[in-house]
Amino acid sequence: MSKSRIFFWLNIAFIAGIAAASYFFVSLTVVWAVFIFGVIATVSALRRHGVRQPALVAGACCITAAFGMFWFLWRGAADLPLESTVGAPAIIEGVIAAEPRRTARSQQIVIEESMTNARILIGTERFPEYAYGDRVAAAGIVKHPENFSDDFDYAAFLAKDDIYYTMAFPKITILGTGAASPVRHMLFSIKNAFAASLERTFPEPHAAYLKGLLLGERQSFSEELREDLRRTGTAHIVALSGYNIGIVASGLMALLRWLWVPFGAAFWGATFGIIGFVALTGAQASVVRAAIMGTLVLVAAREGRPYHMRNALAFAAAAMLWENPKLLRFDVAFQLSFLATVGVVWGSPLVAAWFRRIGARLHIWLREHGVVREQRGGGLRERRSLFVETLATTIAAQLAVSPLLVLTFGELSLISPIANAMVLVLIPYTMALGFVTGLVGMVAPVAALPLGWMTRALTSYELGVIEALGGISYAAINDRRVGMAIVAGIALGIAAALVWRRMRARALVIL
Repeated sequence: MSKSRIFFWLNIAFIAGIAAASYFFVSLTVVWAVFIFGVIATVSALRRHGVRQPALVAGACCITAAFGMFWFLWRGAADLPLESTVGAPAIIEGVIAAEPRRTARSQQIVIEESMTNARILIGTERFPEYAYGDRVAAAGIVKHPENFSDDFDYAAFLAKDDIYYTMAFPKITILGTGAASPVRHMLFSIKNAFAASLERTFPEPHAAYLKGLLLGERQSFSEELREDLRRTGTAHIVALSGYNIGIVASGLMALLRWLWVPFGAAFWGATFGIIGFVALTGAQASVVRAAIMGTLVLVAAREGRPYHMRNALAFAAAAMLWENPKLLRFDVAFQLSFLATVGVVWGSPLVAAWFRRIGARLHIWLREHGVVREQRGGGLRERRSLFVETLATTIAAQLAVSPLLVLTFGELSLISPIANAMVLVLIPYTMALGFVTGLVGMVAPVAALPLGWMTRALTSYELGVIEALGGISYAAINDRRVGMAIVAGIALGIAAALVWRRMRARALVIL
């Protein structure tokens, strides 16, 4: 077994250990049992005449899996320093540790308490507005997070960010400003200036839509737009996850290559584009993780070797779980990013090849019936198609994440393939034009208007498609079991087609 494969399986063992501790009750006794079994297997393999590498690797994987279990139990343990204040009036002093999330009527802020570093999620009125880095005192009743439905574990969702306390509409007093990281404060200031530039250049709902695409902000969405995005299965395009970053990365690469930009320059251009998006969103942890997955898509295109990408993807996932092991179980964005990256890296080449075969057969049929002329030089010359590459990436990512979307949200959009095919092929160009328009508008608002007109033409089409398809009756199935059955049927059909294709290829080789 090569060193590359050993490295891959050790990463998988660490992820598997975290998964076991995340989804099942695992005590320290189980951890010790797996660890001791791994040690015994490793020592036995070393003591035999002629080291048996498979047994040695299996023992090392057991030890690594045991460490993954322990890591989750240790890092996932809740630190509850404010238990004495729960259920009683209290005054919490601390610093706003994240950018406030604002809606039309309220805002949410996360305070990091000064003495214990405990994080408290506070819901308060829309005004006055609070900013990242403000030092505040909140007087109210401290509570534990509560789940509002059986389908979503809200308390666990907050726990992944080490938030174990909440306060509802306390009295807040600002004690000072600028108490947090100056770098992140600067990034958030740039983000807010960029958002203001979009609002000046575009009317609603185009401004809100572009802020969703470029910044992941959905607070200013109307209820109608939210419902249409959900029913058409296109809500993912306004969430900065590895899903859409991977699609955008592939789209930028394809666009630059279509414009005859050298491959190396196109790779670095798309990479710096991702870095720019990360900086523009304030370099939040979730966006950084999504950008890592999106960058892996570019690396896969550069290397062209899925075998090596397997190691890179496994290592990236293991590294993220080392930083926060609770992501695997409680962060849907991480799960979507991982699955989408898998789909883009391994699925999009298969889908693109399928499209090319269909195109070749269609061309032959048209040529035989005299619709098109035979090309000089003989044979059909295969050309790189920007549309085909973008569409293949979109379909591959959509297929990869569909089971998780149905399982998590209990809804399957029947028109999602059509809506995504009609909209997602233009998203990279919409984001690129919107990004440039926003930057120009920050410096010279008037100069941004011509770019804004071109961007608005794209957003008008995309919003029109989403609204039209979202209004179709029975566009979505709100039954988790039926949705999973349909997704399972599609997966089995694809698997059967791949198996049949491989068996047919072997039969031809034998003949």
